[in-house]
Amino acid sequence: MKKQKSGNNKDCSINPEKLIARMADSGNLINLAGNYDYLGKGYYLSMDYENAGHNIRPSCKEMIDAYVPPLFLEKAKTAGISIPGFYISNGYIEPPVIVDPINPFTLKGRVVLKSRESKSIAKSLTRNFTYAVCCQEIPEGSKIIYFHSVLGWSIQARFQKLSMIVWEHFNIPLARVRVIHTPDDKYLLSDISPLFTENLRKREIKYIEDNVIWEN
Repeated sequence: MKKQKSGNNKDCSINPEKLIARMADSGNLINLAGNYDYLGKGYYLSMDYENAGHNIRPSCKEMIDAYVPPLFLEKAKTAGISIPGFYISNGYIEPPVIVDPINPFTLKGRVVLKSRESKSIAKSLTRNFTYAVCCQEIPEGSKIIYFHSVLGWSIQARFQKLSMIVWEHFNIPLARVRVIHTPDDKYLLSDISPLFTENLRKREIKYIEDNVIWEN
């Protein structure tokens, strides 16, 4: 699973011990851990509620679908969402690509732009060509951009639609989303990774507080 470095945002007012809430408009139960890595705290929170017979977003299955790169991309593709071309390999890499590990022992991916880097990076990310990686093709002239998605909303207006897609199709309340912005002004959904609550901005925290009712 993927990790994002945790920061220290003094503006965060979300209690780390109070992460289960209901949507104010629908009453749906949600897990606001922000980090939904397999067997992490957020994962176990949803597991406990599911085992008790509750429907909660995201479910443990939805976390895995969102955080395992090829599962995420196939799910997006099936839903008709624009994504980059991709392939799975345990050695061959054709730049320019974004390379995301699939195995649980390597957490951080790499952007490979030059052919001379491909062999060494492939060897490293595949653990000596043992484990598979997911390679996303970067169209010429494109840029890689990240944004925060908070309950289907983004501070940046240009990402509102994609943020809603992350919420409606993947049921991920908090996410750091990676997109590829092409020269013809298209956004290709590329990746979802943890958005730690301490990295939330003031406006994002306010949006959460305005749209949820915390469970006791």
